[in-house]
Amino acid sequence: MQRSRGAETIVKFVDKIISDGRQGYSNSMSDGPDLLDLLLLAVDNEGESFTDQEIKEHALTFVLAGSETTGNLMVCIFYILMTHDHVLKACQQEIDQVIPNNIDELTNEHLSKLVICEAIINETLRLYPSAPIFIRRCIHGHTIGTDNQLNIPIDTDIFINSYILHRRSDLWPQLLEFDYTCWLRDPKNDLKPKSVHLFAYLPFAADPRNCIGQNFALFEAKIMLAMFVQHCHFKLVTGQK
Repeated sequence: MQRSRGAETIVKFVDKIISDGRQGYSNSMSDGPDLLDLLLLAVDNEGESFTDQEIKEHALTFVLAGSETTGNLMVCIFYILMTHDHVLKACQQEIDQVIPNNIDELTNEHLSKLVICEAIINETLRLYPSAPIFIRRCIHGHTIGTDNQLNIPIDTDIFINSYILHRRSDLWPQLLEFDYTCWLRDPKNDLKPKSVHLFAYLPFAADPRNCIGQNFALFEAKIMLAMFVQHCHFKLVTGQK
């Protein structure tokens, strides 16, 4: 497949960053190791380092795929805020309480206190997952159901639809109602609430092959949500629902 000129520019840019990193050159503004540093130092289960091609693919996944899905998530969050006044009010109150208006830079300490913002993001991802379909290939034969109802042979491709999964009435009692409170951490121990089932909530898939950019996406979304709500006012275009 032929790449666009813009894609070629990005790929060449990433190639140069990887090459510079291999040689010990870095223009990173991070106080600690950045994404490229971690990828250069990472090893697989056999102790082998990643190749330049593997590092490039991981980096591009963060930059390109992560940006698009986070953008889609933010659109859905703003829609929720504009159609649920009580959610917007709770979000605004928390942000105003945690983040001073004259602050120049958000810190991890600020973001960790935005528990309502975190809950709003999680509930939005339940109702409107940014990547609602993903595929897994069966590497071992499985039988699903207590009465041998379904046999899945090796090399079967399985399509998983998280949009449908997140709207199952047996897993989510208020399945179509936006209820961010079900995601709020316990104020006594700061623990997240447990799902009805381990795999009932899969906006980023699960287990070792889940989305590599999950933490980055959630971190990015929380920052954007806080900044937009603190400095902007939202309203739907007339005639929109």
